[in-house]
Amino acid sequence: MKRINKLIMFSAIIACCINTVNAENKCSSNIALNKPATASSSTETEFPIHAVDGNLSTNWCTPGFNGWITVDLQNTFSIDSIKLYVNQYTAGNTEHEIKISDDMDNWILAKTLSGETYNNQTLTIKFDPALLNVRGVKIHTLNSNSWVSWYEIEVYATPAKPTISQEGELLTSSFTTNNQWYFNGNPIQDAIYQTYTATLPGSYQVSVSYGDECESMSEILALTTTGVNENSTNDVRIYPNPSKDNIIVEGVKNGILEIINLQGKIVKYTPIPDSITRIDISQLTEGIYSLKITTNEGIIVKKLIKQ
Repeated sequence: MKRINKLIMFSAIIACCINTVNAENKCSSNIALNKPATASSSTETEFPIHAVDGNLSTNWCTPGFNGWITVDLQNTFSIDSIKLYVNQYTAGNTEHEIKISDDMDNWILAKTLSGETYNNQTLTIKFDPALLNVRGVKIHTLNSNSWVSWYEIEVYATPAKPTISQEGELLTSSFTTNNQWYFNGNPIQDAIYQTYTATLPGSYQVSVSYGDECESMSEILALTTTGVNENSTNDVRIYPNPSKDNIIVEGVKNGILEIINLQGKIVKYTPIPDSITRIDISQLTEGIYSLKITTNEGIIVKKLIKQ
């Protein structure tokens, strides 16, 4: 068998004719909208969710002159600003603490607000530099001349940029959810999981989305080859493909076969003792898999469709 290409990956910013995606991060929407909210207490009809429902005619209220409300953003962000829409029966002096958390358990003070506030006032708090790695926001009112209440809490941010780690052909996003992998600037169909198995040389990126108006793109990871032999991958045949019960691996001897699902999990591991080896795949669920074949000469990756 001819020598199988070995793949080498390295991180690089590409400035050439490859169509790549700008690694700019942007969020123009309120990322607190409809996110989980909890509070120290609330009245029978004015619940925490009313402070993040996007409706200024509803509000959260606690029956007391101090209290807190938290919003779980469900991912980490770099917070640029917060808007608080005041619901206050009479004007007067109030004191509030804005706290942040990266895990919803441990909180640190980010800002203290004090002074006269009044009903229908909008308090805009800007952070420069931005607050990093923020998952939770807590508004803690220490003193108020009326029951503590907010019409709306809005949070504006740039999401943390995802990074790509690499082990062999397996690429892993630093985010567990909301991923989309790109190859040479184009989204890869069904590549929406934390891991992706690279099969071709080129430019790889991963984006993380938080709604239609909020997306963060990683830097580019470039994959290239050394010792290129255009015919080497043709020496290895996988058939039938698509397949339901069995596949034949031809052209490899004394190798190891790993079948990897779209989540990056190895679902089958088997030796390849002969140049023609039958592999039972009947227990696999239907879908797309990567076949990773390792020999002393290198690694090759092929795609398998299980029917």
